[in-house]
Amino acid sequence: MSNIEEEDDDDLEWEEWKPNRISFVYHMMAGSMAGLAEHVSIFPIDTLKTHIQCERCGAVSPFQTWNCATKIIKREGIFRLWRGVSAMFAGCVPAHAAYFSIFENMKIFLGADKEGHHPLKAAFCGAAATFSHDLCMTPFDTVKQRMQLGYYKNLTDCVKSIRATEGFKAFYYSFPTTLMMNLPFGCVMVAVNESARKIINPTGKYNFMASMVAGTIAGTVAAAVTTPLDVIKTKLQTQNLEPCPRVGSIKIFTVNTINSPIVTPNVHGMEVSLSYKSSSQVVAQIIKESGYSGFFRGMGARMLVHAPSVAISWTAYETFKTFLFNI
Repeated sequence: MSNIEEEDDDDLEWEEWKPNRISFVYHMMAGSMAGLAEHVSIFPIDTLKTHIQCERCGAVSPFQTWNCATKIIKREGIFRLWRGVSAMFAGCVPAHAAYFSIFENMKIFLGADKEGHHPLKAAFCGAAATFSHDLCMTPFDTVKQRMQLGYYKNLTDCVKSIRATEGFKAFYYSFPTTLMMNLPFGCVMVAVNESARKIINPTGKYNFMASMVAGTIAGTVAAAVTTPLDVIKTKLQTQNLEPCPRVGSIKIFTVNTINSPIVTPNVHGMEVSLSYKSSSQVVAQIIKESGYSGFFRGMGARMLVHAPSVAISWTAYETFKTFLFNI
C-alpha cells in the first residue's frame, strides 16, 4: 500500500505546475516566441502611436487617431503600418528571451513564486527583467521608430545611416529615459499582472482566459501611468529627423515630401547639433509648445498597444511554457 501511495503522490506532483522545473533555455525559447506573437499583432497600433507622439498626425483623440490611420493607408497602403517590423523582429527575440528567463529566475530567488500576493517582490522581478530587455531592445526601437515614420530605404540603410551620421551612441540616446519609463512600467505591470492572475485564477493552473484578462488589466494600468515618459523617449529617438541647422557634429539629412519620405545623407555635408541633449530639454519644449497636456499625447493609442500586447505576450509565454513543460 505504501508503494502505491508514493506513486500516487508522485503523479500528483507531476500534475502540478512547477515553473522552476523548466530550464533556463526553455524559458528563453518561450519568451522569444511570446515576443514575436506580441509585437507582430500590435505593430500597426504602435506605428500610429509613434506618428501621434511625433505630432505627424495631430491626433489627440481616438477619432483623430482613426483619421491618422486612414490617411496613412490611403496614401501608402495597408502594409505601411508594418514598416519597421523587421527591426522589431531582430530585437524582440533576444530581448524577450532575456526578459522572461530572468523574470522566472528572479521569482524563484526572491520567493515571489510562492502562494499568496507578493506585489513588491513581483515588482522587483519586473524591474530586473525590464532592464535586461531594454539593454537589448533600445537600439532596435530607435531604428523601428524612424522607419515607422517613413525614413530610410530599409533596415540596413537605417542602421548604416544612423551610425555614419550620428555615431553608435545615437542608438542609445533614449536609454536613460527608456529605463525611467520602462522600469516603473515593468514594476506596475508585473505587480498588477501577478496579483490579477492570482485573484482571477487562484488555482495557478494554466488558464488562457484568466491570463488574457490579467494581462489586459496590467497593460492598461501601466501604459496610462508611464505615457509622459514615453512621449519624452519618442522625442529623443526621432529628433534628428527634423534637425536644427546649426553647426555641430552631426551631418544633416535631406527629407523628401511626405508622400516620398525617404531620408538620405546630405551630399554637402552640412553639420548640425542635436535638437535635444537631455530629457529636461524635451520636457521644457513640450510644456512650451503644448502645455502639460502634451505629455499625454498618444495615451489612448499607447493603452491600445499595451493592453493587448501584455495580454498576448504573457498568455503566449504561459502557453509555450506549458507546452515545453509537457513535451
